[in-house]
Amino acid sequence: MKLVACLAGLAVVCLALSPAAAGMVGQDDKEVQGVADPILETVLTGFNNGNYALYAKYFDDTLKDAITEKKFMQVRADILKKIGTYQSRTYLGFLQQGNTSVALWKGRFSVADGDVLIKLVLSKRGDKVQVVGLWFQ
Repeated sequence: MKLVACLAGLAVVCLALSPAAAGMVGQDDKEVQGVADPILETVLTGFNNGNYALYAKYFDDTLKDAITEKKFMQVRADILKKIGTYQSRTYLGFLQQGNTSVALWKGRFSVADGDVLIKLVLSKRGDKVQVVGLWFQ
């Protein structure tokens, strides 16, 4: 299967977090999945519908600055040609990297021949969980 690094400019990871300002979102798969699944569902619904406000709802400010609405619409059109719209996913697990939790899913998209790896990088700041990175590969 050809890996597609999707969302070119949209697949920006903004991990410039100070250790004191950020934290992981869970200690085990159940905790991380419980937090990450509804966030990813919102992101993917926004992606499928071309709704930037929904897509970027949980993005931190740095990611919102990097992925403007104009950039989202431009790259989204290219992504739809390469892998299509989101259809389903299976949670694989998570990684702890620094002060972030990286949640991983095996995704199915309408045009892709095989599975697409979905990586959602989350950080907890105070009582708020934010997306600091996103990839479709």
